[in-house]
Amino acid sequence: MKLQERDWLVGGHKIGTQCFYSDVEQELVPTAPGTRVLPAAYFYEKGTRCELLKRHEPGEYRLMPNGGFEVWVEDGGRRYFDLDQVIVHPAVIKHQKTLDKMMRKAEKEQAKRDRQYKKGARDAQKAKGTGQRGRRPMDPAEKARREQEKAARAIKSGGKRGRPKSTVSTPKTPKAPTGGKRGRRPLDQATIDARAREAAARAKKSGGKRGRPKRG
Repeated sequence: MKLQERDWLVGGHKIGTQCFYSDVEQELVPTAPGTRVLPAAYFYEKGTRCELLKRHEPGEYRLMPNGGFEVWVEDGGRRYFDLDQVIVHPAVIKHQKTLDKMMRKAEKEQAKRDRQYKKGARDAQKAKGTGQRGRRPMDPAEKARREQEKAARAIKSGGKRGRPKSTVSTPKTPKAPTGGKRGRRPLDQATIDARAREAAARAKKSGGKRGRPKRG
């Protein structure tokens, strides 16, 4: 697919130029209504959304004798384009070749710098180490030493893991029953009478009311 320009003639006079497509791949030709499309006039406008309303073949529509497309444009309602001025938006089918063409010169240069930076970072990482993630492989000599220690511990413990069971048995002495009741001991009668007199004195002093007295 190529983006080109041609003279825009009205009444035999040139009033400007029009963008159009040439050598369009078959997968970029829009046919179904509702498909997101990319008119040539909006080729570099990434934020504008356009959808196909209808495709007219030559002779079907009197206002477009050579055929064309009715397109809904986000910023201007319904617009009409020639058959060579509309393609399927490359983002719909992930047409990377056309997506790259949609980038302006400054964007292309920035993307190129980003790719070079990422490539340089990868090369530096490869030069620094193996490039593999995670823990580095253990030295063979250290690995053999640890395996020997592990085998020695297994022989000593008989293949069992954890703390070995104690061979000394110490029987626990059971507690002798006391025969008493559980809980708080009951008060004697003298203490009960003394507390009752204190409660009666407090009630008499407060007039039978509980809590802090109300401030006058």
